[in-house]
Amino acid sequence: MHVLPAESNGPAGSAAVAITTGVMTRLLIALVVAEMTCSLESGMIYAALSALYKQYGDPIGVGWLLTAFTLTSAASAAVAGRLGDLFGRRRVMLVMLGLALAGSMLSALTKSLPLVAVGRAIQGVSMAILPLGFGILRETLPPKNLGFGISVIGSTYTVGGGLGVVFGGIIVDHFNWQAIFIVSALLAFASLVLVLAFVPKSARPPAQGGIDWIGALLFAPAVAMVLYGLSEGLGRSWTISLVVILIGGLCLFAFWLIHELRHANPLIDVRQLGRREVGFANLAFAAISMGPLLGPVLLLPLLQQPVWTGIGFGVSATLAGFIKLPANGAATIGALVCGALTRRVNVRSIMIVAAVGSALGWFGIVMNHHDFWVVVLLITVLIVPTGSILLVMTPQVIIQAVPDERTSEATGLSQVVRAFSKAIGTQVIALSFASAMVSAPGGGAYPAQSAYVLAFMICGGLSVVCLGFILLLPANLQSVGQANA
Repeated sequence: MHVLPAESNGPAGSAAVAITTGVMTRLLIALVVAEMTCSLESGMIYAALSALYKQYGDPIGVGWLLTAFTLTSAASAAVAGRLGDLFGRRRVMLVMLGLALAGSMLSALTKSLPLVAVGRAIQGVSMAILPLGFGILRETLPPKNLGFGISVIGSTYTVGGGLGVVFGGIIVDHFNWQAIFIVSALLAFASLVLVLAFVPKSARPPAQGGIDWIGALLFAPAVAMVLYGLSEGLGRSWTISLVVILIGGLCLFAFWLIHELRHANPLIDVRQLGRREVGFANLAFAAISMGPLLGPVLLLPLLQQPVWTGIGFGVSATLAGFIKLPANGAATIGALVCGALTRRVNVRSIMIVAAVGSALGWFGIVMNHHDFWVVVLLITVLIVPTGSILLVMTPQVIIQAVPDERTSEATGLSQVVRAFSKAIGTQVIALSFASAMVSAPGGGAYPAQSAYVLAFMICGGLSVVCLGFILLLPANLQSVGQANA
């Protein structure tokens, strides 16, 4: 039986007809591998930072390998998602994968640090693969399988980021650091082949009439300028140039917003944020992205910090990574199980349970941060899995609330929300760590116990805030797996 999607403005999945298990499996494999292209690229670079610092002796320049990827990924997710809605999600995904391949090859073949950063910036457009994948699933899968499919590719990003650090470490230890870009290029090429082979073309005709190119051209630089100004200003120190960049970005963003609100057919329909489901789902997404989803930033240092500082367990970096692997496994299983449950259980109810579990995990660490096995248990059973569940459930609320032809745009805009929240949250944690330090005998300093406790309490508080926004969602909210089932 073949997939025969058709354009629809109705509920999630109304565009799809029944497909065979084999066709669905091959489709999911193609999208999982494509999403791995993005998630591994975002994770592997962290394992190479030490080698890059040693080779170039330029921490600021090396930092741009992270910043460039972040800026282009945030700016491209919503725009490329919308272009996929208009011109075909499979077609735009192939373009994004082609750019990711080109960026990986550039970074792999040059010794120039600025050019490596340019390659990383080009790689960043691969972030659009996730919202494009959501759109492909919505127009292809029947309703009863949609929730599970969204959970599969949604959890892939989380798992892939963790695996990227592990694989990146293995590659850097046994080969040159540039080998991580060769791996990225090979994966992007494999993704191109799989998407071409197993992802069906959309039956939706190309967009008719004029395209809001002004909205497209203004959005990316506005997002990049604001995000850069926030992350650099909060993370280091405010300078005149950063203030100018931030204010300029805010002004450009305001102009873009006014233009989109006035446009009859805007590239990104910000009016959708006024819908109760979309607005509160994005606010819940912002809350978890600002703290609970930044768990590794807190938990890996906690595991590795010397015991004599009054907090920490003094394990090696390798052991800390292995300790987190069961948590990643539990997160994947939890996300997939919850995705399957959306056929019968209201997605809001699942999110409420996950938010409560996240709060219990973080406040549990506040009270039990000296007990190694309690900390490991809380990380494995509550903190990491609940964050992953919230991460993959939130798009389901948004997908159900928006028209089919704006699915990738709406979920791409959520990735922009996540990027801003992550930038702010990272600096909030850094400021928490800096609030109290313990000097090391040979020089340097570690965050004190009170600094960790403050950060843990912030994450617990943000979990409660997330719960509050979830409770404001409609009580009769359908899951995508229930709609039209």
